[in-house]
Parts: sequence; C-alpha cells; structure tokens
Amino acid sequence: MVNIFEYIDYRKYLHDAYVERRAESSKFSYRYIAGKVGFASPGFFANVLSGKKDISLKLVLKFAELFRLNRKEKEYFEALVLFTKATGTSEKKEYLDRLLAMRGSRVKKVDAHQWEYFEKWHHTAVRELIALRPFRGDFRALAAMVNPPITVQEARKSIELLERLGLIRKGMDGAYERTDATISAGDAVSQALISAYQVQAMDLAKYAIDNLPSGTRNFSTLTVSVSAPTYEAMLEELRGFRRRLLEMAENSDDVDRVYQMNFHVFPVTCLPAPSALAPRTALRTLPPGGKQP
Repeated sequence: MVNIFEYIDYRKYLHDAYVERRAESSKFSYRYIAGKVGFASPGFFANVLSGKKDISLKLVLKFAELFRLNRKEKEYFEALVLFTKATGTSEKKEYLDRLLAMRGSRVKKVDAHQWEYFEKWHHTAVRELIALRPFRGDFRALAAMVNPPITVQEARKSIELLERLGLIRKGMDGAYERTDATISAGDAVSQALISAYQVQAMDLAKYAIDNLPSGTRNFSTLTVSVSAPTYEAMLEELRGFRRRLLEMAENSDDVDRVYQMNFHVFPVTCLPAPSALAPRTALRTLPPGGKQP
C-alpha cells in the first residue's frame, strides 16, 4: 500500500494513491473525486497533479477522508501541502523539519542528514579541506583554516557528520581522507536544500567583497537582453562550463586551496507572457500612408 510518510511531494502522493484506489475500483475516477471533495470540474484534480492548480487547506481534510488517512497521516499530509505552498527558504526549512520529524522511524534517516549537510555552508568547505592536507583531529587548526572562520565545535560537528554520511573516512594511519561518495535527495527536498544552500553562498560572496583583497577574488557582472532560445543556449553553455571546471578540479595536482564558485543568472525585468514571445519577423507594419509596398 502507498505509504504517505515516504513522500515529500503531496502531488506525487495523490497520484500514487489515486492509481492504487483506481486499481481497486473502476468507479474511483476524477469525476468521483470531484463529487467527494467538492471540485466544480473533474479536470481540476488533473490540474492539481500536473502542478497547474494547488489545493487549499480546507480541502486537506476532505482528501484525507477520501484516501482513508488516520490522524498522524492527516497531519503529515497537511504539512506536505504547507511545505509545497511555502515560498521563502526559511519557511521551506520550517516545514521540511516538521516533515522529517513526523516521518520518524518509518523511513531511513538519511533525509535528515542531508538537510543537516546542506544547512551549513562550512560542511562542504571542511570536506574539501580534507583533500588539502592530512587531518588527524586538530579541530582548532581545522576551524582556523576556514574563511569566514568557524568555531572548534562547528569543525568537530562537520567531521562527525561527514564521516557519518560516508563523505570522509579515517585511514589506517589515523588521518581522514575524502571519499568519492556523493549525497543526493528527492526532487522536492533537493529544491529546498539547494535554495537554502545558495542563500548562504550569496552571503559568502558578499563577505568576500567586503573582507577579501581584490586580488584574491574575481567578480564580474553582465546585464544583457536576449531571446528565450538564446537564454536556453546560454544556460547550456554554463552547464558545459561547470562540467569542464569540475574535470579540471578533479585532475588538479598538489591542491592547496578551496574556492567557492557561484553562477547567478536571473531576470531583472518582468518576463513576457507566452503570446508575446512570437518571433518579431511575424509582425508586419505598414509604411507611412498605410499602403503595402
């Protein structure tokens, strides 16, 4: 049976729960759901599943009754809906923390560790520092190598977390080394994690501007006007560039420093409606006098 505690996206849960109930009874259709929940149109449920529409908190209880959720499951479903509706990073984190706490022992604890890893920017920096020189337990020296500085306790917690996640390991000689392991999460969780981490990365960039000599940092900005296809082509160039940078880093010998690299691309004007994106060549204007040439 579909276990709601394994979901972090309420739409994915509704889809799978619907498929399960539909397999039990052919009468469990979009029209049936509309009648039970109170949709004006059977197509509304399809729009909810596709992300075109959202459900209100008033409908949470009706959906909970429709899919036979118990009290704990109802609370989790409501938190799922609130998590999806949340907009700011701090609000996303609040509801994600609530979801992870409610999941308890029902699923693996890795999601909580993933959030803990991305919640603090210095965990990634500490992991990269392990690749620079042997670390044998001098947390004070490790904390002093991070910029902006972190506390000895923060350095200790980073090492404990990285070791628990398998991202570093202690060698036979007692020195820690970085592993090739990676950490990932589901799509909905990933978006919340990435957003929170990127906010910290931007804060690091502001710190660098204010506190680091210009010769040790490199900042450049561009403001350009482009078409939608050109924008997509630019993003593909950035993706390829990032891959090449990662390859260069992986093949770098005698590493002696850790850098944070951010790529920021965002609109600074209102985006046009889809109908306004028609090619300009499709528009024809009459010459003075109103006659065709």
